[in-house]
Amino acid sequence: MLKPSEEQTHIALEAAERMWEHDLDPHHLARTLRYLHSRNKSLEQLLVNADRYIRFGMAEQHMKYLKNSVDKLREEEERNEGDSEMGSSIML
Repeated sequence: MLKPSEEQTHIALEAAERMWEHDLDPHHLARTLRYLHSRNKSLEQLLVNADRYIRFGMAEQHMKYLKNSVDKLREEEERNEGDSEMGSSIML
């Protein structure tokens, strides 16, 4: 599967936002796209922090950034568990 360009992603997110605002999302595509986009951004930051931690000798400062990324993902997951019909399947 090919990654969409930044422009394509932007257009899709704008359309999802309009669908969400006008309650025109009977199959939950807009909700799912918005959630997955947000989740992907957090996971990409986790990858950056994990990579830095590993590449730079597992420095304490990088460990702090890595821990903060994991904590942020956990908080998001906990927030979404109560608010989402989609539920949670990720255990960090």
